[in-house]
Amino acid sequence: MPLYEALNKRQSLRNFDPSIKLTPQILSQALWSCYGENRPNGFKTTPSANAWYPLMIYIFLEEGVFKYESSNHVLIKILDGDHRDKAGTQTAVVTKARANIVLIGDLKKQSRMDDDINHKLRSIYLDSGHCTMGLSLFAASNNMKGVVRAMVDSDSLLELLGLTNEDYIFSLSYSLGY
Repeated sequence: MPLYEALNKRQSLRNFDPSIKLTPQILSQALWSCYGENRPNGFKTTPSANAWYPLMIYIFLEEGVFKYESSNHVLIKILDGDHRDKAGTQTAVVTKARANIVLIGDLKKQSRMDDDINHKLRSIYLDSGHCTMGLSLFAASNNMKGVVRAMVDSDSLLELLGLTNEDYIFSLSYSLGY
């Protein structure tokens, strides 16, 4: 689909049909469009301030929680069970979405920003916007539904992932399905 058609079709939709599963190929393509590597130097499909790439990508599926490793384009299972309800406060939406892609900013990752926390936070949020736009265009071009989510119990989410809120910050999540 041409880009202008995907942009024209892009909209936030949250009324998912939970009976339609996502294929591994669709999940693979969605994650690649969000934060996949598209060049040998490790640069990604989405831009990043100073090529910092501070995000960690988690995907919440019915069968578990996985971490996306873009360098090898693989999912690593970190939790068993259905934890989709932790990906947003509107549980009726996030539990019907087949996948919830959660973006976590790594404040410990080395950068050229030294210890300027405000600059780091702005960069994390900017990168997250790029990632969710990639997902939105992917959803539109594949006749899927998706919505960006900002409301989540971030303390519970980080605890579930085994992360501290001193070193990591929840940024955004994206609910995806049909």
